[in-house]
Amino acid sequence: MVAFVILHYKNFNDTLDCISSIKKLSGVKKIVVVDNHTLQFDEKKQLEDTCDKLLCLKKNEGFARANNIGSRFAIENYHPDFLVVINNDTVIKQKDFLKIIQKKYLKYHFDILGPRIICEEGSGSVNPYLPLKNIEEVQKELQVQKRLLKFYRHTFLYLGLVLYMKLKHLFVKKNVFKNGEEEMLGVALHGCALIFSKQYYHKFQNVFCEKTFLYHEESFLYLRLQQHHLISLYSPDLEIVHKEGASLNILYHNQRKRNLFRTQEIIKSLKILEDVMKKGEEG
Repeated sequence: MVAFVILHYKNFNDTLDCISSIKKLSGVKKIVVVDNHTLQFDEKKQLEDTCDKLLCLKKNEGFARANNIGSRFAIENYHPDFLVVINNDTVIKQKDFLKIIQKKYLKYHFDILGPRIICEEGSGSVNPYLPLKNIEEVQKELQVQKRLLKFYRHTFLYLGLVLYMKLKHLFVKKNVFKNGEEEMLGVALHGCALIFSKQYYHKFQNVFCEKTFLYHEESFLYLRLQQHHLISLYSPDLEIVHKEGASLNILYHNQRKRNLFRTQEIIKSLKILEDVMKKGEEG
């Protein structure tokens, strides 16, 4: 049996699409939806009738904590062979998705498995994920984000940045990042869709590190993988469609405010990651 944990935040129709796609999969499954304190009464009623369990949080707990709450419920109540934690802006179209998971486990005995990610807008999330592997990389990225923050805080600086990016787009060839075409072991995996085996979730109290609110969960997870010599697997045989950024787009319609919020949260997570690495703490 496979348990799905879906983190809901604002984009209600996407959550319904996600649930609908899971129900069409072959095999036994349970669906747990975790609402990060956004549902209206009628939406809550509809989700209660649609999924196996709806957990409504009293406040927005962010990505890691909310997913951990849903994962603990699924593990304690359903005892699944595999725990699939996915964003609500994702859709699964492979009917044999669960069968492929089982097949990959029999071959690799993975702790965490990540699928090929297909983005509707043709960019964004890819697997394997490129993590920040050491303090130097974290500090370098911190400086980049702090510089960006200065532009996002001031309207005129932001307009100048937008103009620069538009000109750059015209004259500089854009890098197109693609998902890997071959299976890979020992890699970092993107957080929009993660498949945890029973051997993984029996080792840890929480599937995710709870030190952050948003962003860079993948780097913390990769740090845990390295520290405990766990098996991570990327397989393009599994596919998931990701409507990246849907929740944030609803939360902030203004592009500058959206970028400002995102950068502020990234900086917070990077500072925590830097501190964890310095102290040699677990991810």
